Amino acid sequence: MVDIIFNSSFLGDMGDHSKKKSGIAMCVGCGSQIHDQYILRVAPDLEWHAACLKCAECSQYLDETCTCFVRDGKTYCKRDYVRLFGIKCANCNIGFCSSDLVMRARDNVYHMECFRCSVCSRHLLPGDEFSLRDEELLCRADHGLLMEQASAGSPLSPGIIHSRSLHIAGHLFARRCKLI
Repeated sequence: MVDIIFNSSFLGDMGDHSKKKSGIAMCVGCGSQIHDQYILRVAPDLEWHAACLKCAECSQYLDETCTCFVRDGKTYCKRDYVRLFGIKCANCNIGFCSSDLVMRARDNVYHMECFRCSVCSRHLLPGDEFSLRDEELLCRADHGLLMEQASAGSPLSPGIIHSRSLHIAGHLFARRCKLI
């Protein structure tokens, strides 16, 4: 959120000396002193000229009418911040809307439609058993086939099976599903 602060030193520049000048405001963007009537403040202590507060990606001006995000000293509009740093589906790599239902498996998050077996594309639903192998989901049947191949000595690519256990897809809680 961007706050607009009235710059009391601006009055001093206009001839009203009844107010003492408070601390000198320095623009984080350009490093110059702010003499403007208004100062844009982001977070508790980052002050900007209105002309300097822009999205680091798309150069959109950021003001009190839009949400402003700061990360690693750079400012972003909401669209670019979500695109660059938001959580994305482990399958399709597209971000989530606040109304999306999601499934979780370990540290991965999936759209409901993307929560599918990577071998047969079977849609996995809450309550279905699955395994996670090299960040790929497997339904119970394909997990079983891989386990049979592994025990029969069939050549498998290295590291293909990390876990011999199955998980159960979580139950819906509010808007989200999660692995139990």
